[in-house]
Amino acid sequence: MAKVKMWRPELETLPREELEKRQLKYFRKQMKYVIENSPFYKRKFKAAGVTPNDIKTMDDVRQVPFTTKQELLQSQEEHPIFGDFPCIKPEQATRVFQTSGTTGKPLKIPFSKKDWFKTFYEQFSYYIYGYGMEKKDVAFFPFTYGTFIAWWGIQGAMEQHEITIVPGGGQSSDARVKSMIDWGATIVCGTPTYVIYLGELAQKMGIDLPNSKVRIVVTAGEPGAQVPATKQLVEKLYGAKNYDDIGSTEITNFGFECVAQKGTHMSEAMFLPESLDTETGKPAAEGEAGELVLSNLFCESAPLIRYKTKDLVRFNYKKCDCGRTFLRMNGGVLGRADDMFTFGGVNIFPSAIENFIRGIPTFANEYQLIIPKQGTGKRMKIKVEPASAEVSDEQAKNAVKQLLESIVYNIKVTADIELVDPGSLPRFEGKAKRVIKES
Repeated sequence: MAKVKMWRPELETLPREELEKRQLKYFRKQMKYVIENSPFYKRKFKAAGVTPNDIKTMDDVRQVPFTTKQELLQSQEEHPIFGDFPCIKPEQATRVFQTSGTTGKPLKIPFSKKDWFKTFYEQFSYYIYGYGMEKKDVAFFPFTYGTFIAWWGIQGAMEQHEITIVPGGGQSSDARVKSMIDWGATIVCGTPTYVIYLGELAQKMGIDLPNSKVRIVVTAGEPGAQVPATKQLVEKLYGAKNYDDIGSTEITNFGFECVAQKGTHMSEAMFLPESLDTETGKPAAEGEAGELVLSNLFCESAPLIRYKTKDLVRFNYKKCDCGRTFLRMNGGVLGRADDMFTFGGVNIFPSAIENFIRGIPTFANEYQLIIPKQGTGKRMKIKVEPASAEVSDEQAKNAVKQLLESIVYNIKVTADIELVDPGSLPRFEGKAKRVIKES
């Protein structure tokens, strides 16, 4: 294990009881703040008949109503442009972002000067120290920025920590691979899908990334860094450690992986997290999957209280080998409630399929899941590519058999495997869209 560095060791090693006392203190304070500054929350809490003084224990937190994305979208529909849930005026926004809108209309989020330069700096410093980054590092960001929040925050925090930033926007993928070498990048950030694509491209270009200066690869936007086969692939392609980064536009970044690589830590100094059973709404047992519900404790711009993220997680409260007492999410974000699908009576996460595919060297790393409409009698279809044109029919046949057996044994369903031409499946620079649900 690499040397452990902590940003706030006095907080990151707090006993659970002390940590929860601190979270409750700031939760009450944040409730008071949003009641005073957000018309949305003033109405919401008044209707629920709950006040900050009612919250004395973690059990009391469950008196507070949930916040949902649909409510926020409705607020923006009725009160354009940001809605009436933010606690700042539109003209106080230093930065603005919006969600990807893959499941509907994008949600717009403003950030004040304080949040952008101070809160984010504090928040992402836990990540930077958790990954073992240093002032002498050179970080390469191989993508073009837009209104999607991904990477903006950690890049800003890196700059304040005096880490050198090399922007890779406006370049072809070939040029980005060359830039990693030309600039002596020691850190590379991106989605698992695109990071893998660049690693494979480097091999085709004859560039030896495993023996380059790259020592840290941070991936976000997909569950990849906590999918064992994907993490192993990234680390093999780059000869570097692959660390997880978890967050979203509306609640901001809340999880980072430490050098022990034993799950993704929740940033409990900045958030109050809950994991709730999707059926009962009660706290999920430790190690059991539940929906992640989060409350911002320090954001001033548009803090969310008990926000239902739709991310599915497994909490682990045991002290980590790194010494942190911040809870860990075993397997990171297992998937989203939206992504999980039921087929043949079984709940299936695309990340589980990904792990099986990427564990078979005969296949390339891209895939597609075609989910038939319930009641049609069709099987789930998985499209995969051979790793190269040199893969023989016999090798492909054996690989398909291995994949089918893995799915039947581990997930208990039978799928159809369609082998398509090398390079024919779509490649993604941002979040990959691999699940296609037939209507």
